[in-house]
Parts: sequence; structure tokens; C-alpha cells
Amino acid sequence: MESFYRTHKYLVEHVESPVKRDLMYQIDKNSRLVGIKGSRGVGKTTFLLQYAKENYGLDRSCLYINLNNLYFTEHTLRDFAERFYGQGGRVLLIDQVFKYPGWSEELKYCYDHLPELKIIFSGSSVMRLKEENPVLAGLVDSYNLRGFSFREYLNLMASTHFPSYSLSDIITNHRAIAQEICAQVNPLDYFPGYLHHGYYPFFLDKSNFSENLVKNINMIMEVDILLIKQIELSYLPKVRRLMYLLSVHSPAPTNVSQLSKDIQISRAT
Repeated sequence: MESFYRTHKYLVEHVESPVKRDLMYQIDKNSRLVGIKGSRGVGKTTFLLQYAKENYGLDRSCLYINLNNLYFTEHTLRDFAERFYGQGGRVLLIDQVFKYPGWSEELKYCYDHLPELKIIFSGSSVMRLKEENPVLAGLVDSYNLRGFSFREYLNLMASTHFPSYSLSDIITNHRAIAQEICAQVNPLDYFPGYLHHGYYPFFLDKSNFSENLVKNINMIMEVDILLIKQIELSYLPKVRRLMYLLSVHSPAPTNVSQLSKDIQISRAT
């Protein structure tokens, strides 16, 4: 257990995120089981660590764990949660939950038997937390963490602090909002950069964004889609070709019959 606390301490002390995600304030504080979904690379791990840092600091009642850890090949999540709970733990942040077989049943066990434990877990956007996990129906609150919005990107790059606006605010007060924004910055100066690299936070790593994006896409196909959806590895080349065809076609209604011909699989598949 101490090794997990040491890892948690190091990660929380060194987490850096120049953009505070709005989702931080949208999570219901009374929810005991919260799922954070998002595509690979949008910052789910950073979000969990930032959540711990802002709300608990280094308080040992909160602990971040990654189910990629080899410890969980020989130890169950429920036993770990019970040990943590018995030592005063009250908030368990679980990363990469889909890497652990039977995770939904064990989360339900924790929900039923550890009444003061709050669990926030991250998972792939491929997951259907409620539809494909009826055992968690009515228990889990699901949220989506997306990549940077243009507003978040603009605030970061231009050092501004524009708040988010609801659709009704924009419809009613669009002139005043536009005037306020344009008085401080010209958004169009930043929009091409956003279209190129602004959605995924890993552009901040100062490495080649395009290369990282390709790696990210391949990881989504090879791990997230095939593993979670239990698709045979032999289908990977066809999944890759499907991804390519979708990416190069102009926005338009999807022609499933033509796609099936292009990647040489049946339309039903």
C-alpha cells in the first residue's frame, strides 16, 4: 500500500495543467461512483491528479491508482479498496479501469459494502458505462472529458480568462459577448493553430504533434477498440483502412455500403 501512496504523492506534486477543465466543477460532489470517459490523449490522467491536488492535496484519505499496475494481476480491486477504506481512505481515483477484468462487478461491490467510499474512475470513450454494464445502472454518474475547446485553447495561448457561455447566452447576447472578446484579442489569429493542434493537450509537450497524433490514433485502434470491444486482431488492417477513409472524406452522410466495399467486409459486419 505504501508504494501506491508514494506514487500518488510524486504524481500529485508534479502534475502540471495550465488549463483548469470545466468538468472539475460539474461533478456532483454527492455522487459516490463517477465515471470519466474520454478518448485517449484528452487528459483523463491529468484530470484525476489535478482533482486530487485541488481537493485533497496530499491527504492520505485520497489515493490515485492505475490498474495497469502489475499488482492487480494477483490482487483484486475489491480487496485493495477494502484495505484502503480500513486505513481511513475515502476517495479512490482509478485510472485505466477497463484494463481490469470484471471491473464493473467489483466497483458495485465497493459501492454496496463501503458506504463512505467515493470512487472516480476513468475509461475509454469506446466504453458504454451504462448500456453495456447493467450491473452499474442507477449507480454510476457518467461524464465526458473532451479535448480543449477553442475557448480553453484561446485562454491558454492568449492568457485570457473568458468564461464559458450557454447557448441561450450566445443567442441573446452574442453582440455584447463578441465585442468583449474582440476588445481583448482577435480570435481568428489563434483559430488556425487550434484547427491544427489545439484539441489534444499533448501539443504542450513540445514534441512533434502530428507524430504523436498518429501514435494516439493507432493506440485507440489497437488497444481501446480491439480490447474493449473484443474484436479479433485480424480485423485491425480493416479498422485502420476504415479510419483512413473516414478521415479523408469530406463531411457528408456515411455511405455504409460503399465503405464495406472499400474495406472488403460485409455490410452487416
